[in-house]
Amino acid sequence: MSQSVPPSSSSPFEAGASQSQGQGQAQDRSDGKPQDTLDHPLTVFFHMLFRVGALAAYMLCTWFSSNFVLNFVVIILLLSLDFWTVKNISGRLLVGLRWWNEVSDDGESKWRFESKRNYTPNPRESRVFWWSLYIFMGLWVFMALIAFIRFEFGYLLIVIVALSLNTANVVGYTKCQKDATKHMQSVATSYLAQGLQHAVGLVGFGRG
Repeated sequence: MSQSVPPSSSSPFEAGASQSQGQGQAQDRSDGKPQDTLDHPLTVFFHMLFRVGALAAYMLCTWFSSNFVLNFVVIILLLSLDFWTVKNISGRLLVGLRWWNEVSDDGESKWRFESKRNYTPNPRESRVFWWSLYIFMGLWVFMALIAFIRFEFGYLLIVIVALSLNTANVVGYTKCQKDATKHMQSVATSYLAQGLQHAVGLVGFGRG
């Protein structure tokens, strides 16, 4: 897998916390927008466009063309656009996460993870992101079973490529989320330990 350059940690990102506006009324965030408003509608659109487009092209391509090479090229192109968009854009903007893989000089492959600090993702965008990762993974597994049963080994090759790209994003973002959770826990533990040390110091100073 090609080496990706991690984004600068100083890049600005949007975040908003929700506040209750009373019973029976829509909740607003601190930026004044309703809670169900998408912060990155264009990103969500392209995130789903390439996902749905690749699967739809695979399922319907034989209705429009019997040329396997043409169908293969179109579907692989859509799968590549989907993989690149999820890995480099939608994951970073919708859930504040990014992963990449580096190959050292000795040939060792290393996973790298990055999460935005003090970031609260939009709930709707977060659900769209995570659910689409797992649902489309399951759909491609189903497509693989159908292609195998029908002995369509040419199209099974396409499904294997789709599964490989989707698996990379699922595994990468799952590990990235776990890494971010561990980091938050370690930071919270560090702050708690510092607070306890400070409290103990004040008690000791008072007794002295």
